[in-house]
Amino acid sequence: MRTRTITALALAAAAVVVTPAGARADETLTLTTPFPAIEAEAGSSVTLDLTVTSAAPEVVALEVSGLPDDWTSTIRGGGFVIHSITSAPEDGSTAELELGVAPAATAGEYDLTVTATDTTGGRSSVPITVIVAEQVDAGIQLSADFPSISGEPATEFSYSLTIDNQTPIEQTFTFDPSAPQGWTVTANPTAQAKAQTVTIEAGATSTVQVSATPPATADEGSYPIDVVVTGENGASGTITLEAVVQGTPQLTLATADERLDVTGEANTEKRIPMIVANTGTAPLESVKLAGTAPTGWEVSFDPDTIDAVQPGETAQVSAVVKPSSDAVAGDYAMTVRASAGSLSSNTDLRYSLEGSRTLGVVAIAVIAAAFLVLAGVFVTFGRR
Repeated sequence: MRTRTITALALAAAAVVVTPAGARADETLTLTTPFPAIEAEAGSSVTLDLTVTSAAPEVVALEVSGLPDDWTSTIRGGGFVIHSITSAPEDGSTAELELGVAPAATAGEYDLTVTATDTTGGRSSVPITVIVAEQVDAGIQLSADFPSISGEPATEFSYSLTIDNQTPIEQTFTFDPSAPQGWTVTANPTAQAKAQTVTIEAGATSTVQVSATPPATADEGSYPIDVVVTGENGASGTITLEAVVQGTPQLTLATADERLDVTGEANTEKRIPMIVANTGTAPLESVKLAGTAPTGWEVSFDPDTIDAVQPGETAQVSAVVKPSSDAVAGDYAMTVRASAGSLSSNTDLRYSLEGSRTLGVVAIAVIAAAFLVLAGVFVTFGRR
């Protein structure tokens, strides 16, 4: 028995001698993360908490290894980029590991390691697995009361967006709305219109007001309004809203040469080229032409109806005006009108009526005859 006891003591002493100096540190230095396996999308950024504990405060270096190509890693603490941390007993000291997943990363599992090393050579490592997925449930749920809204160009489309923080921690969220080129889009918390972020407790919700205004020239159709909401841990959620622009036609009528004075003769047709334009964003349909002229005048159009004028296009018609045969020379007012449903456009013209050439010839002949008669009378009575 004595021999066995001595042998056991000798083996124990030998074990103490061969134990490396770092063994004590391995037992007391601990590096942990609460979520060692996470999902992320290619091109996204994720943040993990790191906690370093030890029996007594000491300086501990932190290092990331096994990082895939084109990925990035940054360790932060106290608002700084750090490379070491002073450990603490019990609750430990905390830092944040930011991982940037490469945009070209293919779906699959990626393993890396974070290692903590103290000044005596003691080490503690934590393996981290990042699962790159096509689409990730980041715990940020977005919904809208009315995700699709209709309206006219140049009017505001307003959406009420609800952010549901389904993560286990309180987070501050930022918003990044985007719309087609030429649109104006904003996103602000309902409680504070000028704020750019909102803080939401774990399991709670908050609302964000999203406003999008299309330009006055926006064509009729459906347009996407994308809103990306990002949490401070790097996770994000996206929702696509729909703005259905209902185009409106605009009717204008003008003369082809933009002149408002016309010259013509009595009892003679005058063709006045007119332009019907649609300056709106929806087709102009069934355009009818009409005119108002002095009593006894005739006004017609060629054609008198236009089936449709597309947005940004024009159509030409001719106003055919025939003054009455007994109209005397002078200036007359007339109006040409185009209408399509509730839309209408008028053009007022000044019609300058010249004397008839036939009447002029007759008048000259009458004057000449009167002159000859008078000349004959003078000659006859002059001889007497």
